Amino acid sequence: MEKAGKAERLIYITNILTQNPMKVFSLSFFCEKLNCAKSTLSEDIDLISKVFVETGQGRLETISGAAGGVYYIPVMKKEEEIEFLNFLKNELQNPERIVSGGFVYINDIVFSPEIIKKAAKIFLRLFLEKEIDYIATVEAKGIALASYVAQYFNKPLVVARSGSKFTEGSTVNISYISGTTGKIETMTMAKKAIKRGSKVLFIDDFMRGGGTVRGMRDLLSEFESTLVGVGVLIATKDKKSIDIDYKSLLILDTLDAENKKIEFSINNQVIS
Repeated sequence: MEKAGKAERLIYITNILTQNPMKVFSLSFFCEKLNCAKSTLSEDIDLISKVFVETGQGRLETISGAAGGVYYIPVMKKEEEIEFLNFLKNELQNPERIVSGGFVYINDIVFSPEIIKKAAKIFLRLFLEKEIDYIATVEAKGIALASYVAQYFNKPLVVARSGSKFTEGSTVNISYISGTTGKIETMTMAKKAIKRGSKVLFIDDFMRGGGTVRGMRDLLSEFESTLVGVGVLIATKDKKSIDIDYKSLLILDTLDAENKKIEFSINNQVIS
């Protein structure tokens, strides 16, 4: 293309990086696309990075050397995270969300792109230092959140199902005790879904007793893979001990269906 002006360069670079978070782009890639010198490009990247940080849209990281480049990390400012978590807590504390059986209605939350994108950015920050090969979840309500986490980490998403599908070929199946229902349930994953020896981050919408997490860990062991972390939107206060690095954004402190009382708190571990 013809030599791009400064405005065109800034728009193009910003669009490419934000559409491909955590993916490294070499400076040569942009130089060829924009017909500009690396020194000019470096100035553009410094300006974009400054604007991102000041406006809370994330940050850019550069890698030096011949194989280096630049990539985008879509994280929020701490004060924006706290504001979002307070909003989420207040939304969930509506007594009208209590449904029969002592459960909480959260479908509108976990299927709201605006909400789960922000939650996914928090999980990105929390597990950014982890070595991760895959993002995993179980069907069905955790899929939307896990999809955004996978997008922000730029890693494949794998979904464990309650039953196998013939289109997936041979599968690995394990049984586990659900922390929500207390019943024995089945978790299934295609043998081709995960490469052996992988490191996996598990994302879900809700954790009560931790049975699903233990089930996922057992399932991954069949692939000789490791569960390196667990991120859940909500966890109950009386959950059982989980000997895995897990983070919940909110804690369900009280759920009294008879008196229509429901209370959540922000997990201080995620904002400290």
